[in-house]
Amino acid sequence: MTLSRQLIIVGTLLFLLVFAGTFMISVNNTSNYISAQLESHAQDTATSLGLSLSPSMQENDILTMTSMVDAIFDRGYYREVSVVAINGKSIVKRVLPVRVEGVPEWFVDLIHLQTPEGKALVMVGWQQAARVSVWSNPGIAYAKLWRTTVEAFWWFLGSAMAIMGLGFVALRLVLKPLKAVEDQAKAICNREFPVQTKLPWARELRSVVEAMNKMTIKVKDMLEEAVVASERLRSQAYMDPVTGLANRRYFDTHLKYLLRTPDEFAAGALLLIELDDFKRYNEQRGYMAGDQLMRSVSAAIDGICTPFQCFAARFGGANFAILISNVGADEAGRFAGQISSALISLHEQGLTETETVGHVGVALFRGHESLAEFLSEADMALRAAQADGPNAWHLFDKQDLKRADIHEAGYWAERLKKVITDRQIILYFQPVKSCRDGSVLHREALLRIQEPDGRLLNAGVFIPMAQKLGLSVELDKLVISHLKETVVAAGEGGDRLAVNLSPSTVSDPGFIDWLYIELGHSPNLASRLIIELSERGAVDQLDAVRRLAEKVGALGVKVSLDHFGRGFVPFGYLSNLRIDYLKIDGSYIHGIDQNKENQFFVQTLAKIAHGLDIQLIAESVETQLEWEALQALGVDAGQGYWLGELHREEAGKA
Repeated sequence: MTLSRQLIIVGTLLFLLVFAGTFMISVNNTSNYISAQLESHAQDTATSLGLSLSPSMQENDILTMTSMVDAIFDRGYYREVSVVAINGKSIVKRVLPVRVEGVPEWFVDLIHLQTPEGKALVMVGWQQAARVSVWSNPGIAYAKLWRTTVEAFWWFLGSAMAIMGLGFVALRLVLKPLKAVEDQAKAICNREFPVQTKLPWARELRSVVEAMNKMTIKVKDMLEEAVVASERLRSQAYMDPVTGLANRRYFDTHLKYLLRTPDEFAAGALLLIELDDFKRYNEQRGYMAGDQLMRSVSAAIDGICTPFQCFAARFGGANFAILISNVGADEAGRFAGQISSALISLHEQGLTETETVGHVGVALFRGHESLAEFLSEADMALRAAQADGPNAWHLFDKQDLKRADIHEAGYWAERLKKVITDRQIILYFQPVKSCRDGSVLHREALLRIQEPDGRLLNAGVFIPMAQKLGLSVELDKLVISHLKETVVAAGEGGDRLAVNLSPSTVSDPGFIDWLYIELGHSPNLASRLIIELSERGAVDQLDAVRRLAEKVGALGVKVSLDHFGRGFVPFGYLSNLRIDYLKIDGSYIHGIDQNKENQFFVQTLAKIAHGLDIQLIAESVETQLEWEALQALGVDAGQGYWLGELHREEAGKA
């Protein structure tokens, strides 16, 4: 119950108590006054009548005495008038039944009016001849008292309504700053930090608002400081300070993680780039010129990588590496050719003295290479390129360069359209478990399709092709529909279900409208659904992600950022992006029990996430030592083969 409502109720009760007390006192006072008037009226009449009857009593004129009594009694103000001789003989007696007209019976029963007897003596000379007794009629008094009570009641009621109305308006005005404080507190919970510029006139409320403003600024500064410190730590540990690319350390860690995660890296290419004679370049032009050359190479790599799923790093000196996901030999060759052309353009811009700028070696990942083997093949290709001539590139040559499931775009267009039309998808589920007690928080749906030869293809194989071919929206619709059927089959209850959506899907307004309608028709799915978006894809379209989170969030859907921290994107955007979960990229989790830098980064990130009311989840937990380290670092939950294997359609049973 709100404070204003409580104050209104208390004020109303107090006013009713005062009103009832005042009203009862008024009625009681009026009743006492009328009773006193009745007594005085009866006594005055008795005294007057006693004096008037004395001459007639002396002459024993009963007729005149009767006429005089009748004259008084006929006015109707008396219940009884009697004249009794001293010896007890009744001389005159008149009685009028008491009639109370227009007054409720309960009122008469509730208020009892006293009608005392008025007495007087009739004297004959110095002797007492008779006694006069007069009782006033209470009927008229009750009618007068009733009219007075009704008038007083309506007066008090009208005054009460007016005072309560004015009090309600005044209370709303006085408590309005508290509503602003409430909205400010809610905004802080939503990662917004508004400051109230209009201060209330009441001193106590002004102090509250000023304190809230100070707290808002302080919380905002603390979060910003934590974000800056975390980003600085990450940059120092994993970023090349000259180019802004990843350094060798982070590249090796990330590549090792991807090679163990077929859902994310099923196929791809590794390019090693080396500039010729960079040491002599530094000696002749200076280190500042050398740094400028490195930044130019980095800018060229960024420009070429934009259409691809790339991860670039500087190995140190004049060596660069680029990892490209989901490409075959032909695409990798075209990419290497573009890099070589970009190196030649550096000479044309006057950044190098010789036309021979550098070389490129290319190796393809075939699904079984270790990190050492993959790097070795790329290095051998680089040496071969250096032997081939100026600015050459070379693809590592083996007979099995192409995997059986790496096909041309035409094949994938036909295959994926058939998958969508025939609804040929398979969902596997992996649990996400709480660090606190090991309970299942939710399950992530992982998409598979089955090839004609019976092999199951991971999403990392066909999802990139679906995006290139513009089929990701239809594929994501199919996944949501499949989840809806799973939830309907399971009935009420069950675990939450997380599903990844493609970046191109999120940017499609038509899909968002479709999803809103579908979830509106299936509230059980909406209350259990978690939409996961890759951090890289979300950062590129923050406005679209905000629209998605706000629209489906109203239905109970949660939103999560996947592979968080993979790129070097400043994550200050989290403060105004309403998400519920962050999933730390597995490259930070692998071997975290031994990596102090990763431990500090994850611990700092946990504090930032909790300050923004976001739960932090670790991906790719593969060992008990990693799990124990994460529990100690403040992470909320984890996911990986150590915590749970993949199970087909298990969520339908949950």
